[in-house]
Amino acid sequence: MLKKTLFCAWLLVLATALAVTQENGLSVDATTNWEKQLIHSIISLDTRQAGIELPSGRSAALQILQMESPTLLKDSFFSLQIDSLHQLGHYIEDGTVPLSELNTLVEESTCAPPWFSRELDRISMTRTVPLPGIAGLFIRHTAPQPVPVPLAEAPTKPFTGILVDARGRLPVHGEYTRESIRPALFPRIWDTDMDLVYEKNMVDPRTAQDYGLVRYTTTTDEQSYRNRIGNDPLRITARGVFGRYRTDPVISREDYLKIVSIPENRTLLAEGRIVILCDPEALENTRLGPVKDRNYYVVRRDIERKLAATPVQRMDFSDSWQGLKITMYDIRFVADTAQILESERGRIDIVADALLLAGENASFVVEGHTANVGKPAGE
Repeated sequence: MLKKTLFCAWLLVLATALAVTQENGLSVDATTNWEKQLIHSIISLDTRQAGIELPSGRSAALQILQMESPTLLKDSFFSLQIDSLHQLGHYIEDGTVPLSELNTLVEESTCAPPWFSRELDRISMTRTVPLPGIAGLFIRHTAPQPVPVPLAEAPTKPFTGILVDARGRLPVHGEYTRESIRPALFPRIWDTDMDLVYEKNMVDPRTAQDYGLVRYTTTTDEQSYRNRIGNDPLRITARGVFGRYRTDPVISREDYLKIVSIPENRTLLAEGRIVILCDPEALENTRLGPVKDRNYYVVRRDIERKLAATPVQRMDFSDSWQGLKITMYDIRFVADTAQILESERGRIDIVADALLLAGENASFVVEGHTANVGKPAGE
């Protein structure tokens, strides 16, 4: 029996430009500041490309910036890390969060006065969207979920907060590798037995919307986040990291029991009194979205032409919010092996040749999904 797989190749072209650029002269440069819990975006319009003269066309240029902001920011915001498995774009695609609600959030965000470039060929404006505002799109519960109390208990005392030191490269649970933790809107915390310690439904919904699930920081000066964890926090060293996107810290069983063994400490979870200490590079202003500059669109055109010249059966090519995407269906393997049938190599080679056009600065993510053939061991 043959095993089939749905094979997805995600192509993200990395170039030197930092803005997402469209052919109409609009561009956006969006970054996430996890410490300040903000998404900061600079939206610009190349007035010469748009056929507008400044300063006389200022009103028309501003109207374009205002009207196009939600659409222009969409692809950038879609790359925001929500949890260990999903980015915002995944939840927009499956309908968990309506796109209209995200657009409304952008339209109502803080907008700084616009400014002109020195050459009067570009007009720009900034928008600042608070991360807790995006978190509010996901908060559905009306009261914190009770924290499960295990049968085993540990000697402990009341603490005023929880400080998790997740610096350095940590063991990835279930894998033979070490990686640094990555920030997310809704991280979970697990213990080494993989019991769930903390997740968004355990937090008071108002707290989650106003302050976020956790506070990320790079400083060991506890005075800067004293208002979050108080004067006598439980200080924990993370034992590992978990999740597809490495967002969830893993703590020891002993520390987990110190938290859940008495009501005072379980209340800390409901109040969101958690700070996660990270390496500076993990919290640097994280650029959102693929870099869709002129080079990106040139590569897209070249790949389209290459694939059109030699059509590939059972394949889709699209420009998605994650980058250029090639999806190949029904790639067949020799039964119960990782060996691709010789008959499949022709179309795979065509796609491989097309991907070479992306150049040496390209980055690829490959995902595969096996079909259910009733033999779990072979899948």
